[in-house]
Amino acid sequence: MENTTLVVATDRCLLRPAIPHDYDALVAGIGAPEFPPELPLAHLQRQGKLKSWLDSILAMSLDGRACVFSIDLRTGERCIGQVSLVQRDKSASWNLAFWLHPSYWGGGLAVETAAATVRYAFTVMAIQEVWAGAAVWNQRSIRTLLKLGLLPIDAGKTLNGDSDSSDVTRTFSVSRDCWMRTSSGGSA
Repeated sequence: MENTTLVVATDRCLLRPAIPHDYDALVAGIGAPEFPPELPLAHLQRQGKLKSWLDSILAMSLDGRACVFSIDLRTGERCIGQVSLVQRDKSASWNLAFWLHPSYWGGGLAVETAAATVRYAFTVMAIQEVWAGAAVWNQRSIRTLLKLGLLPIDAGKTLNGDSDSSDVTRTFSVSRDCWMRTSSGGSA
């Protein structure tokens, strides 16, 4: 998949390709007291690996193995979160992930921006399947994935073989064909 630079517009947001300068916003979002410390980005920050992770995913974007959008509000606020698609082992199947600064939670922006990203994945990138995972305790993200049309494909798996409930995740997916049938002709 060739990397293209474009902006995806939603009613309230502009999704633009992420850049290294977005790191400060990433740190601010993860550093907010409300941001769950159990999430992978918070774990990377505690390990001192957040900057290298961002550099790595941006490099993957340049060679077409990822597509990372930073979310700018049309009102002017820059990088209030990010939505990404990262290629899985199979080239036609990609993982969806998203984060928002906690001060923007609860207003529907995660659904709005992730829906635009899923639409972009299926209609522009010609991806055949989108996957996502969410911790079972993260009901807000699970509701978002369900609103996007992703369907649960397992009851929950424990990461790292531990029994700690903070590591149990639910996995979701949707095929392009299913999404096209259920999203009113491809409009999310």
